[in-house]
Amino acid sequence: MPGALAADAFFDDIPIVLTASRMAQSPVDAPVAVTIIDREMIKASGFTEIHDLMRLVPGFLVADWAEGSPTVANHGLGDAYDRRIKVMIDGRTVNSPLWGNTNWQDLPLRVDDLERVEVVRGPNGAAYGVNAFQAVINLITRSPSTESGARVISRLGKDGFYDQGFRVNGSTESPIDWRLSGSHRRADNFRNYLDDGDVNPRETIARSVLNFSATAQLSTRDELGLMLGLSDGTSDRGIPGDLEEPLREDDARSNFLHLSWRRSFAVDSELTVQYYHQDERMRASWLNTRYPPLVVPLDMNSDVRRDDLEVQYSATLSPAWRFMVGAGVRREAARAQSMFNTRGTLSGTSSQLFGSVVWSPVERLKLDLGGTLENHHYSGSLFSPRFALNYALTPESALRLSGGVSYRTPSLVESNAEQVVRIGSQIKQLFLRAGDDVQPERVKHIEIGYAAIFREIGVGLDVRAFHKRYTDYIDDQRCFYPRQPWERPLPSGERLCPPAPSGYAPFEYDLREQRGPRSFLIQNAGSFTMTGGEFSVDWHRSGWGRVVLSQAVIDIDADRDILDPDFETSAPTSITSLLLVKELPDRWRASLGYYRHAVMNWLNDGDRVPEQDRFDLKLARSFGAPGSGSEVAIVAQSLGGRYVDFHEGRYRHEPRLFASLNLSW
Repeated sequence: MPGALAADAFFDDIPIVLTASRMAQSPVDAPVAVTIIDREMIKASGFTEIHDLMRLVPGFLVADWAEGSPTVANHGLGDAYDRRIKVMIDGRTVNSPLWGNTNWQDLPLRVDDLERVEVVRGPNGAAYGVNAFQAVINLITRSPSTESGARVISRLGKDGFYDQGFRVNGSTESPIDWRLSGSHRRADNFRNYLDDGDVNPRETIARSVLNFSATAQLSTRDELGLMLGLSDGTSDRGIPGDLEEPLREDDARSNFLHLSWRRSFAVDSELTVQYYHQDERMRASWLNTRYPPLVVPLDMNSDVRRDDLEVQYSATLSPAWRFMVGAGVRREAARAQSMFNTRGTLSGTSSQLFGSVVWSPVERLKLDLGGTLENHHYSGSLFSPRFALNYALTPESALRLSGGVSYRTPSLVESNAEQVVRIGSQIKQLFLRAGDDVQPERVKHIEIGYAAIFREIGVGLDVRAFHKRYTDYIDDQRCFYPRQPWERPLPSGERLCPPAPSGYAPFEYDLREQRGPRSFLIQNAGSFTMTGGEFSVDWHRSGWGRVVLSQAVIDIDADRDILDPDFETSAPTSITSLLLVKELPDRWRASLGYYRHAVMNWLNDGDRVPEQDRFDLKLARSFGAPGSGSEVAIVAQSLGGRYVDFHEGRYRHEPRLFASLNLSW
């Protein structure tokens, strides 16, 4: 993305967002609520992991767990797989086709590569189609044209934590602007220890990341872009001597290729074409020792890929009319024998048409109509419309009323799962199965908001209230295979599993269950309503510092067909975020991060998490030429020590204390 769009000088110029409607516009004019995490906030936070940046977004929740990737949720509904939030890097979708989630630790870029993050804090299917369901996160990298020279980044901390990286940029006289960056890091996120008789699983990650970006200005109109990335590493997980979660080493690799071409016809008229390819590989083998002395090897390997081609054209027809139109085609494929009970590859091709038009019948009023029509490989044809009215109170403040419909289609796992344990030709266990004809989730949403920039006092304000109605929520429900033909009425909340596949011969241990062997069936599991409100205040004063405060309140009202008793408490009643940045003499700077949420429940693999307050502190001193970015710093994350994450009885995340050096020349 062009460096000229950076929001570092937030109060010198009105910031520009790219993610709200696929067209560059002010947040005041955007048809949806957007949060910008700019470069100053990224540095001040002290975060070394990208998913942690979402703590700065109103209404967002972040958690880590020792058995998989960290997870992010907006207004609750969070579980181990954050598949209801669309995540992009420079407009390229990075959600995994397998589960639909984001493997945050395996992203082929680092915090140091980011220019800013744009977050649409609500459904946005009209702009991005299915799976832009709860929110859209766009990670915008630093353009090679905005950097020069070289840089090294070194972070060293307690318990063996380290994060070493470099950045090298091409010459400013070269016809091609390019940057190469790389890093290697290691961190103990969870350590084994006893807590009231429970053993905390451990997780130690090690990752290497390499990223290359280049742009070539072919003419005054044409620009070519190329981006390549690779992430490779291991995760040591498990509990020593445990039968259910034995110690193991998971190997993960992901890479991508992103090509783009942009032709500008006028100031507000351009055509863009982009193609990207990405693939993910996981190698994970368990030894199932639940039935001693029998040891059953479990092949948890998976290979996933996505190819996507997209064309988009936007133009301004007159001061009153502006439009955008585009089309795309996407192919997704996955191979995971243990998850799908086949050695073959499952795949599907989807296509979409999208567009929007903005009309200003009078100077202060803007009407935005948009939508995406998608032909999904599993769910068929779906249309996601949006309407928005923006009324400008001043040139830098406006009221917004918007609404629409968005969808989330089942992932490859949710639509095809048949997770089995085999011994020879026999299926000994059935864990997770996809139900027949799983329908896409749907949300009807409406919100009223107010966005303003008060330049004279250095304040940015964003307030909104929202109401969302969700139907066909997808969840898994426990079912059982009866030991004999079942004729009695089923107990409340219980159901029979569909007929088992051929070759099913369960372990004798499972046959001794009260009603028979059990499984989990993926199905549409009910409807609910979500209402709430949120605000964020961003105050900046040159020479003093900056304060960014956000608050969200949420209420979930589940219908009777929602069976999970923790569902309504998956959203805490309140979420608070505060980032305080204080300029000190002699180029010193201190920043404090405070993140709080009320008691809540993460769903499925998660559980209750009590009311939580987390404090982070960073003390830094810059040196070298002004604007060089060189600094030394001390960062303490979670000053209160080890903290509960994702599950009160199982996961205690380690705090972190480290020193960092950022040196450029």
